[in-house]
Amino acid sequence: MSRNLRVFRQAVVGVTGVLAMIVVPAVPAAPATAPAAQQEEKPASQTKDVEELVLTSSEMELELAEQDFMIPLTGSVIMEGEPPVTPDQTTSIDVRDLKAHSVSPGDASPRQSTPAQQDLGQVRVEQNADVSSSLTMTQRFPPRFEHTASLDLRISIENPPQRLLEQLAPRTARQEPLILLTDEPVELVGNPKSFPPQGATYEQRKPVDLVPAQNEDVEGGALRGLLGDISSR
Repeated sequence: MSRNLRVFRQAVVGVTGVLAMIVVPAVPAAPATAPAAQQEEKPASQTKDVEELVLTSSEMELELAEQDFMIPLTGSVIMEGEPPVTPDQTTSIDVRDLKAHSVSPGDASPRQSTPAQQDLGQVRVEQNADVSSSLTMTQRFPPRFEHTASLDLRISIENPPQRLLEQLAPRTARQEPLILLTDEPVELVGNPKSFPPQGATYEQRKPVDLVPAQNEDVEGGALRGLLGDISSR
């Protein structure tokens, strides 16, 4: 083999080695960027149909006949919808079949009890009409949402205060249990980190008056506050 041919082959091998040093480090970089791109395309929380959720309330505050009652509740609610995937995007969430009740009759006691006062017995809360509900994504990573639901509620009281019954009579016939309705929607606001909510706390925005179901022109009390947690089963 001539000396010129050997020099030529050495030169080719040398160039190939230089190219390899330049190209090879770029290959592993591609997989490193792929997951980030996938994360951008896939929302952190996504579901379309949501089944029954657990509702627990440590504080439902009722004002009846100038007495304050703090009642813990347990129950369920159904939410259905698809969460937004970009900040400031808002979607409608169907909220229905909200049902809750006091854990035991003794839970529905006045805040400052005296011998003349009585427990309310079983207290039940139910959704009374369709709901206007909006879910807005406020932050994408980590995900944050604001969920506002306007609820018309029906509150059933097994053993209402006698003073309240006297105030309502004779225009409101005596019935057991006493049925009170919210005279305007109750706005519940929560800031879940995912959807469906996982232990998200919802709080009533402002107090709402209560009226007897048989005569909505008469004031029957007030729903001062409702604080509850909602999570998947």
